[in-house]
Amino acid sequence: MREADGTRSVVGRPDEPRPATEAHPATEVVLTVEQPDIPLAAELRRTLTERLADLGQGTLDVLHLVCGEFLANAREHGGGLRGLRVWRTNTASVLLVEVDDHNPGDPVVKPKDVEAVTGRGMFLVQTLALAWGAVPNAGGKTVWALVPCEQA
Repeated sequence: MREADGTRSVVGRPDEPRPATEAHPATEVVLTVEQPDIPLAAELRRTLTERLADLGQGTLDVLHLVCGEFLANAREHGGGLRGLRVWRTNTASVLLVEVDDHNPGDPVVKPKDVEAVTGRGMFLVQTLALAWGAVPNAGGKTVWALVPCEQA
């Protein structure tokens, strides 16, 4: 992720996948999958809904959107998907999503354009997530987001 001064923010070690934030360290793995076992979007939504049945529907909707956008971007812009992780954090009201791809380039949040047919995904992630970013690693990058939670 680029800061206003043009520098890149990096959280954690850039050479290994790991929970991306120190403020909300991951404490429990909800789901972790690596290539070639990445599920299709519908299967991923079902699995997350089953494993996070204690969360409200609004949380699940945001989680599904963030995961779906990250997976689509990894496939379309990231040279392919390498892995996906969803974690509960030490804060009950926050989930951490991480997706690894092969492209070290930062995701792009496009300006709002009411006429555009595509290109709104990262804007939605930026709007709905508490925070998000990208961290370079040896095989490309890890894109992460903190998703706010509500209990069912």
